Amino acid sequence: MKTSQKGKEKVIESSHRPDVDTDVDIPAEERRMLKIGMTASRLEMDPPLSTPTGQTSDRGNNHIPAGDTTKEVPPTSSKLPSDGIMEESVSQMTTILSNILEHHGRANQCLASLEEDLAHTKLEEEKLKATIEALEKEKSEMNAKVALMERKDLYDLLEAKMEDF
Repeated sequence: MKTSQKGKEKVIESSHRPDVDTDVDIPAEERRMLKIGMTASRLEMDPPLSTPTGQTSDRGNNHIPAGDTTKEVPPTSSKLPSDGIMEESVSQMTTILSNILEHHGRANQCLASLEEDLAHTKLEEEKLKATIEALEKEKSEMNAKVALMERKDLYDLLEAKMEDF
């Protein structure tokens, strides 16, 4: 029977083992790990199963011919079956995280370089705008001088014509 209590599940089970307290709040992740451990210990404690070929097996670890009682089954590893998988998963996750951090560092370096280039480009843009404004001002001054010179030339030409009359 499961009951909900403040966001945690409380598992109440009957147990034939008096040393197990089942009226304890156990978070779901810990409960899952305990089940994995209990499954592993059951695998270590279960007697070998008989196969249809007449051989007995201790669940895939060793094959012993049926009726041969002189050979003892070597004890299985004290590690849980999932330990190797978990170590490999942790190793893979560590490698992935390391790669992510390395790529993140490179991305930050590229971003800093791009920001520096952008600042330099904006500075160059401001310089070019100032140069363009100066050239436009100089152009308008030159146009004014040209217009003035044309007027003077016209005035001089007009004066010369008037003297001829």
